Amino acid sequence: MKPMSAQNKILILAIAIVAFAIGIAVNTARVSPVLDSQPLLQAKLQYQGKSTAVASQLGEITLVNFWATWCTPCREEMPLFEAMYRNAKPHGFQVIGIAIDNPETAQPMLDSMDINYPIFYAEKTGTQVMENVGNPQGLLPYSLLLDANGDVLDQVLGKVDEAQISEWLNTYLPASAGSNEKE
Repeated sequence: MKPMSAQNKILILAIAIVAFAIGIAVNTARVSPVLDSQPLLQAKLQYQGKSTAVASQLGEITLVNFWATWCTPCREEMPLFEAMYRNAKPHGFQVIGIAIDNPETAQPMLDSMDINYPIFYAEKTGTQVMENVGNPQGLLPYSLLLDANGDVLDQVLGKVDEAQISEWLNTYLPASAGSNEKE
């Protein structure tokens, strides 16, 4: 085997730098400002076997999370959402998952993870709904925080962490004080 030439090393380095730059661009992609959450609220998606409007499940504040079974960061944040759903629901905090999957694909994963918050199935229409509410790239995970009227309070493209949820609870539901403790 011949050793790699200096030109080949430079070419590989240049390709690696371009790939790295593209990765950064994709991972720091900005969401568009959400002007109107109505396309999401009025979307008729499958929920408990029926075509249902997302607006039917709003709480005082609601975290709407778009996800898919093949999305690793989506799966990683779901146990946090479940814990917050269980602990903060008495304070008016709701979580709604919108699966870019069908029930046959997603339900076994949800069962294995003990996810009980409401899950709507958008399947192929999910990317269009995301585009209509500020995520034209269709990247996952994508989350919106809505008030009781469905107006957007915040949006996150990428994984949501516990600190972000605690900040939301402290800001929008002061009675819960961002606590993970049950009353």
